[in-house]
Amino acid sequence: MRTRTVIIGVVVLIIGMVLLAVGGLGVFSHLTISTKFTQPHPGEFVSAELVLNTSSGVAVSSPAAVGGIIPAQDLNLVNSSSIGTYEVPISASGAGSNIYKGLVGDYYYVAFASTQPTTKIVATPLSSGALDFTPLVFLGLACIVAGFVVAIVGALRRPKHVEQHT
Repeated sequence: MRTRTVIIGVVVLIIGMVLLAVGGLGVFSHLTISTKFTQPHPGEFVSAELVLNTSSGVAVSSPAAVGGIIPAQDLNLVNSSSIGTYEVPISASGAGSNIYKGLVGDYYYVAFASTQPTTKIVATPLSSGALDFTPLVFLGLACIVAGFVVAIVGALRRPKHVEQHT
């Protein structure tokens, strides 16, 4: 076993874990996640207000059959038959999620259903620091893999045998 190589591998592994943690916290600190809804009227469920100060992307997973992102100023005008008039158009959809891009302002997700929706709303400013932390996450993952490999190689290496001449 080559102790020095194992120690270097463990140090790189620890550095990788720190970078991953810092990057992950940085990314998640810029996200707005909403899963709770109030019920102002029977069958109407309204999310917490989404305040988007910079151009943002919003992902809605498990969207309601009758529901959508509504500008805050239109909230009192919406009902189950008029929601199509007021909802923000979906930019993309797939894998059980609707994606909205380039939103700025105050919004709500409104769903009309007989029971509490299982919808999850994730909003992130597109020009925020969230994207700045992504390289830390990848660098942390790379360091974790490299540290693990170096530590294993060091642990499996056999010491050099030094022949002594007399």
